[in-house]
Amino acid sequence: MLSGLALALAGAVCFECSYVLQALAVREVPAMKRPGVGALRRLVARPRWTFGILLGLAGFALQVLALRHAPLTLVQPVLASGLLLLLGFSVLVLHEPVGRREVAAVVAIIAGVSAIAIAEPARGESTNEVAFAVAAVLLAAVALSAFVRRAPGVGVMLGAAVAADALAVLAAAQAARTLPDVLPTVAWCALAGACGLATLAVESAALQRRGASRVAPIVLAGQVAVPVALAPLLLDERWAATAAGAPLLLGGLLAVVIASAALAASPGVSRLAVGAGEGQDEVGGVR
Repeated sequence: MLSGLALALAGAVCFECSYVLQALAVREVPAMKRPGVGALRRLVARPRWTFGILLGLAGFALQVLALRHAPLTLVQPVLASGLLLLLGFSVLVLHEPVGRREVAAVVAIIAGVSAIAIAEPARGESTNEVAFAVAAVLLAAVALSAFVRRAPGVGVMLGAAVAADALAVLAAAQAARTLPDVLPTVAWCALAGACGLATLAVESAALQRRGASRVAPIVLAGQVAVPVALAPLLLDERWAATAAGAPLLLGGLLAVVIASAALAASPGVSRLAVGAGEGQDEVGGVR
C-alpha cells in the first residue's frame, strides 16, 4: 500500500506539470471550434505541448505501477492531490495570495486522502467482465459524442472529457492487473492512451471556450468520482476493511472531490494553468 501511495504521488507531480505545459501551449494556437485530429496536429508542433505529453506519459506509467500495489479507490484521490503543487507554483511564481478557500481546500484534500488511507480500501483480484464491457461501451459513447457533433457545446465537451478519462483510468487499472503479460498489458495501455488523447482534445477545446476556472473543477471532480464509484462494481474493490470504515472512506472521497473542484477554480491555480494575461510572460514568456 505504501509503495502504491508513493508511486501515485510521483505520478501526480508529473500529471500536474504536464497539465500546465499543455494548457500554456493551447493558448498559443488559434481557437478550436471542435476537437479533432487537426487540433492535435497544431498542438504537436509546439515543443512545450510535446514535453507536457512526455511528462503525462511518465505520470501514466507511474499510475499503472501505483495501481499494481494500491486500489484505484486510493490512487485516484492521491492523483487529485497534485493540485497542491499547482497552488504552490501560483504562490512562488505568480505571487498569488492564498485565501481562506485555498487553505480550506488544502486541509480538506489532505484530510480526505488520509481518511481514505485509514479506511484501508482493498484491491480486487477479479473483474466483472460483463459489467466492465457495458460500462466501457457507455463511457465510450459519451466520449465520442463531442467528436460526432458539428459544433458541440461546452457541456457535451465536459461530459466527454470526464467519460474518456474515466475509461482511461479503468483501462490503466486493467493494465496493472495484467502485468507482466506483454500483449494484454499493451492492449489495455493502448486503450488508455486513446482515451487520454480524446480527453486532451476535448478538454483543450473546452479550455478555449470557458477557461480553466470553469473547466478544471468539473473535469477534475469527474476524474476522481466516476472511476472510484465504478471500482467496486467493475473491479471488485472493497471500499473498507470494516463496516465502520465505509463512512470514513465516503467522507474522505467527498472531501477530496469538493476540495479539488474548489482549488481548481481558485484564481491562482486557474491563472497558472492557462497562463492568462501577464502570467504568460511570468511563467515562461509565451508571447
